[in-house]
Amino acid sequence: MKTRQSTSALTLLAGIGIGAVLMYFFDPDRGTRRRHMVSDQTARSLRKAARRFRDQAETARNHVRGTAAEFRARRRSGAMDDDVLVERVRAELGHHVRHTSAIEVSASGGRVTLSGPVLAEEVDDVLTTTAAVRGVRGVENLLDVHESADVSALQG
Repeated sequence: MKTRQSTSALTLLAGIGIGAVLMYFFDPDRGTRRRHMVSDQTARSLRKAARRFRDQAETARNHVRGTAAEFRARRRSGAMDDDVLVERVRAELGHHVRHTSAIEVSASGGRVTLSGPVLAEEVDDVLTTTAAVRGVRGVENLLDVHESADVSALQG
């Protein structure tokens, strides 16, 4: 018997809720405005979702293209120009080391030589970053290691 009463109560509450929603949206004074607002908000949400989907699809497409380009570049066995290699190493070092301008980079046949002052805490980053650059076949370490920035090239 309780289930019949609770079902009746739920049906009554649902009917009241539906009636309130209908009154809210079909009110002669403000119902039109409310319906338009809901319509506009729904359209905006759909546009935002579509834009987000397009952006994510474009990001995924760019990642696939980049991965494919890296794969093709790694498969090429041609020797890289030393000047290009030096610029790649310098560019990559700029992301990992504070005083990149103090480090001199030269290359010959894929072997990169690093010289100049560098902080002791950055030596490992300099060497691993340089070795990871595509085209580097070896790294020669002629770096002048300093514990503190007491050299003018390491200041500022």
